[in-house]
Amino acid sequence: MTNRYRIALIALTFIVGAWSSGTAHADAATDAAMEPVWKHYWAAVAAAQQCENRKFSTPEFDAMTHYINRKVSNAIGAGPRTHLIDDARSDVWDRSFKYGCKDQQIDELLAVYHNELEPTFR
Repeated sequence: MTNRYRIALIALTFIVGAWSSGTAHADAATDAAMEPVWKHYWAAVAAAQQCENRKFSTPEFDAMTHYINRKVSNAIGAGPRTHLIDDARSDVWDRSFKYGCKDQQIDELLAVYHNELEPTFR
């Protein structure tokens, strides 16, 4: 009887390990799928800061963050978020430096900001 319990315990351990590994991979896949969405919205914020000299208060940042989190279903962890925000800012700065704020991509980002993000705190 003792061997049966050991075998059952070992089998259960493997099953739980396999299940948790599968969910970790699914979470990583979800994160990867949502990263471009997260980055796009923060690029819109960066475009407003860069091209319209927009300064945001803490409550405004909080409102936009909550809106963006809902858009990505809270799928991105805190660590990757910071890097994606930095990447978005850098990309917008580079683009606005090279092509100016009248660039079509910058205009599209500003439209996202004005139509989706700005209403969250007004």
